[in-house]
Amino acid sequence: MKIFISSLNVPIGYTTPDFPSIYWPLGEHRPEFSQSMLYYGRDVWRFTIQWYIILFCGVYSVTGLYMFVNYCVANYHSKTPSKYFVFRGVLIFVSYAFTSTMMAVISGSVVGLLTSAIYKAGSMTMSTWIPFTWAVLGVMYDICTSYSTSSVTL
Repeated sequence: MKIFISSLNVPIGYTTPDFPSIYWPLGEHRPEFSQSMLYYGRDVWRFTIQWYIILFCGVYSVTGLYMFVNYCVANYHSKTPSKYFVFRGVLIFVSYAFTSTMMAVISGSVVGLLTSAIYKAGSMTMSTWIPFTWAVLGVMYDICTSYSTSSVTL
């Protein structure tokens, strides 16, 4: 007999899973399945923020590093190189890192609180895959809207 698990009846002895707690979601009769669920809104918010920070900072760091190298190489090979071109390149990278962290915290907070409220209203538990999936969608949306023609379309 299968029992419906809701967020209102938290299992006895439940502890919040460690981050990332990504498990293979098939096989709901294994113990990892019930132990890797999120029941509390604070945990949903925390998992979402952490995934957003990891993915946003990763994508923006790669982009910032590319811009740093591109700026330094272009300035190094110019006829009148500036003596502060490395400092300006580092400033570009730091601005990318700072922007990605702020975007991740703000976006992750909004998405985490909204998904937490939706799951709580439906009296459902959340898999640890859901915050990861939302973070991937956030990064993909950010990449898609970075192109000038697609941002007008979206």
